[in-house]
Amino acid sequence: MESFTITSKKVLTLVLVIDKAEQKVLLGYKKRGFGAHLWNGFGGKVEPGETTREGALRELEEEAGITIKSEDFKKAGILLFQFENDPVALETHVYKAYEYQGQIRECEEMRPEWFAFVDVPYDQMWEDDRIWLPMLLNGQDPFFGRMYFKRKALEEGNLVASVVNTSTSTHVNHSTTMTATSFTTAQPKSGPFAMCDYHLEHSLQGVPREVALDGTIASFEN
Repeated sequence: MESFTITSKKVLTLVLVIDKAEQKVLLGYKKRGFGAHLWNGFGGKVEPGETTREGALRELEEEAGITIKSEDFKKAGILLFQFENDPVALETHVYKAYEYQGQIRECEEMRPEWFAFVDVPYDQMWEDDRIWLPMLLNGQDPFFGRMYFKRKALEEGNLVASVVNTSTSTHVNHSTTMTATSFTTAQPKSGPFAMCDYHLEHSLQGVPREVALDGTIASFEN
């Protein structure tokens, strides 16, 4: 896909705190800035000199007031976001944790709240969350995904999915018509972009460390 050629990447982080006993996940309501008025995990940019792990832990403490011990903090995978005719991709490193220390608190940017797995507010989240988040909540990680967004009107479109099970090397293709109703809450989220395609796989080779500029996994965690 020539319109999705990558020449550089921005590295981001995303953290999901999960209560396995109660089957709940901690999300944050973005009160301002990029992604305002949407629910999401906690994270952001990686500062110069930081590893993705260090950046993720820092963002979680800043946005939710809690810390996580190293042994309780696990990398779940990488999501690569590509936008039509934009050579800069967003390489998002996704982490998960089941234990934390401290008191969850609201900050100027985020308002944390627990949601039961069955009540996750996907209609008030980024379009791609409904694709990969259930995989994480069901313990189907590590994973690697590529999400493609086209510059188009959100009145109506087609979402084509290619899901790969690396244990059997079989491909399952899905085609879903996304109606105007389906995109009602998505319109303000992605501005002029609408998600048009994705690839998501359970990475049985290990936890992805980095993505190459050709959109494939460049290396795995030790």
